[in-house]
Amino acid sequence: MIGRRKTGLHLGMSRLYEYRGKRVTTYFTITPDNRRINLGHNLKEAKRKLLELDGESSTASTVSDLLDELMKERKRLMERGKLSADTIDSNELELVPLKKAFGKMAPEAIRPKHIWDYLHLYRGAKTPIRANREIALLSRMFSRLVNAGAVDTNPCTGVERNEESERDRLVTDAEFEAFLVFCRANGHLPDDSSRKTSSDAGKRLALAATVAYLSGKAQGQVLRISRTQIRDDGIEFAGRKRGARTLVQWTPALRAAVEECLALPTKVKSTYLICNADGQPYTSSGFKAMWQRAMNAWVKKGNERFTFHDLRAKSVTDATEAGRRASDLTGHRTEAVVSKVYDRRRIRKAPAVK
Repeated sequence: MIGRRKTGLHLGMSRLYEYRGKRVTTYFTITPDNRRINLGHNLKEAKRKLLELDGESSTASTVSDLLDELMKERKRLMERGKLSADTIDSNELELVPLKKAFGKMAPEAIRPKHIWDYLHLYRGAKTPIRANREIALLSRMFSRLVNAGAVDTNPCTGVERNEESERDRLVTDAEFEAFLVFCRANGHLPDDSSRKTSSDAGKRLALAATVAYLSGKAQGQVLRISRTQIRDDGIEFAGRKRGARTLVQWTPALRAAVEECLALPTKVKSTYLICNADGQPYTSSGFKAMWQRAMNAWVKKGNERFTFHDLRAKSVTDATEAGRRASDLTGHRTEAVVSKVYDRRRIRKAPAVK
């Protein structure tokens, strides 16, 4: 009777097996046609040989090549709904300084000292938070290499990051309402512009902000709301970043905003709720540029700047103040992330015990 083949997954790779002799351990693989191929006695070399047999390069020549490989994997995750388009856009920006600093180096040449210098003496001296994010991406690359046996250690592990404080900007009801009025009046356009009264771009921006606040969703989710998501009982959202599916049920305010979106004129009928005058969905970069133009004009009028993402924090904060579980709105599996990142109550209120 033939026994079940051991998986060898404890070695870090599928189809990699070991034979422990009295003096030495031998690593091997079994081909689909049941041939045994000896991979030697060194685990790291055995993993490399197995990758080569599978038609994959065990390691690219430079960090720049490896970062490109990492991004291919992350884009596949985005296609499967595991990462958002905004995350990929941010990663693409993070690649630029990383490649400038480490791109030509071999991965095994990078030491924790190089990571510390990047974080605290060079890149991090001017943009400490961005440096943290960039090293986090580099660390993901090294984690892949360690798992594949291409390098022994991740030089990013254990290196002190720059201190970060949670963002605490809370948009008030009054300023949010004022900003929506400002957008609907195309306040971002010069007063002498001929488009001041004819353009509906400001109205579309105001509606996107309204839907984002009322639904508690991120920019990427709001810009991709399709008409098929609009149901009799609310708007249904798929899970995002391993989050839960959610149904944002109708309120008079949400229904009014959606109906206004659907009534906006377009050259062709759009399948999206939030779209431009041509009926096409906004790209992430295009919408961000439109938001920044409006926000710059808003600040010039003497107001305080806030981000589109701050609207999600306002949504969570207001829901929490009302005694609701904000994660039911955002789709997070637990309240931990919601409480840490989005709950921006400056004063926590509670009745006395007795």
